[in-house]
Amino acid sequence: MAYYEIAQKVFDQEAEALAKVAEKLDQNFDQLVEQAAAVTGRIILIGTGKSQLIAEKIAASLSSIGSPSFAVDAGTAYHGDLGRVAADDLVLFVSNSGETQEVLQALFALQQIFPDQLQSVALTGNVNSTLAQNCQLVFDLGVTGEVDLTKMAPTASTTAVLAFGDALLVALEKQKNFSRREFAKYHPGGSIGKMLLQRVKHVMYTKVPYVNQDTSINEVIYTISNYGIGLTLVREKVGGKIIGIVTDGDIRKKFLQVSSVKKSVAADYMTKGFISIDQNQRNQAAWKLMASHNISNLIVTGDQKEVVGVVTIHEVL
Repeated sequence: MAYYEIAQKVFDQEAEALAKVAEKLDQNFDQLVEQAAAVTGRIILIGTGKSQLIAEKIAASLSSIGSPSFAVDAGTAYHGDLGRVAADDLVLFVSNSGETQEVLQALFALQQIFPDQLQSVALTGNVNSTLAQNCQLVFDLGVTGEVDLTKMAPTASTTAVLAFGDALLVALEKQKNFSRREFAKYHPGGSIGKMLLQRVKHVMYTKVPYVNQDTSINEVIYTISNYGIGLTLVREKVGGKIIGIVTDGDIRKKFLQVSSVKKSVAADYMTKGFISIDQNQRNQAAWKLMASHNISNLIVTGDQKEVVGVVTIHEVL
């Protein structure tokens, strides 16, 4: 059997396992979403080993939609990190067997600290386990078996927990009416924030190159190269009205069509007019405009419709 066929089989088996886990979800999931949305503290996930790695991802995802969350390793929790948990937190305990010693120790210790307030949720593959019997809310994420050759390595079981975390994320987004704009607020430094929050004026080039209609092609090429944004605007020699644009791509496309290159001027390569965008528009609007016209740059205009800059697709992505 080819290795890619093994990979395909793994995908099939894990997809089948997820489908069976999904069938077991019921109104308890609605209760969890309501608790997670209403919690005044944080959502905390506690696990160990591979389960802890999955817990880290779920916590990071929930935090990205404004639900303060973090994961705690069950081992370190029992040796001091339980102090990170407060009475108003919602705690999800992750253990496939439901009998993981470190996870149970953390649960029982927290029940001693918060005998009446602890909101405990079990994510387990064994609803008859000690963990399940001692948590207020239990989710059966059990799979029929792991998909690795030994049937022992956490594979389908950890995928099920990961998918459960994604389901909780999406449900909370729905409950909060969470939008792309709000998502960007929690990602201001990344490409998402750059696209959805920043405005064109924040990323545009303010030094704009100009040539006249009768500027020689040598001077046009020099101007484009000197400014480094791949284009120059073309204006009338008398009056200075902007009438078009020449990009380095225009020169390459039309070079062989010009009868006498040495005597050619900007007007021979110019595209009449140009596509513009207001400086106060967001980067996402600039990207959409460029995509709709299959171009890689826009002229930026100010409040009086005057040219104030140039923005390229690289700046808005």
